[in-house]
Amino acid sequence: MAKENKNSKGLYIIIVILALIIIGAGYWFFFNNKVIIKTVPKETTTPTTQSIEKQTQVIDETLSEQPNQEKFKEYFTSIYLAKLPIGSEFDPRSIIKTNAFIAGEQFCTSINMKKQVPANTLSSAIYDVIAKSEAEPRGGTFPQAMGPGNSTGCQSLIETTGKFELKLYLDDTLVAVLPFEVK
Repeated sequence: MAKENKNSKGLYIIIVILALIIIGAGYWFFFNNKVIIKTVPKETTTPTTQSIEKQTQVIDETLSEQPNQEKFKEYFTSIYLAKLPIGSEFDPRSIIKTNAFIAGEQFCTSINMKKQVPANTLSSAIYDVIAKSEAEPRGGTFPQAMGPGNSTGCQSLIETTGKFELKLYLDDTLVAVLPFEVK
């Protein structure tokens, strides 16, 4: 009889522990499974396939050259300009997305890559929109492979004020033209 009591107690303890584990797992799943639902107001129309195609084929005629969109889409999800405020040390989390700069700020480029960009294939040039000539000619290529993922780099800002374009090349193919202004 004492042995039966001991077995019953052991079984009871195991059942209680299992119940606590199941309840704990349920709470964990319920509170950690955050689902974000976006709602579209009734008066808003959702884009059709045609309107999406029209949006992606928009050509910015204000650029000095049109980049190769196919090559861009093959390697990149986005490329944008940013800055580090005067006196700031480099930290990719503290850059401010912009296309307007003032003297003394660090000029940053943030690149989001879908796949690896091979070493010695990425290069850039700065084009002066007003003078219609290169302010900083295309230099050497980036010596290391990059990506996939995000890469952000900063450099000193061009000394001249005016309107410019940062042109990025993958091999000899223009993949991005990013207009900016220095005030």
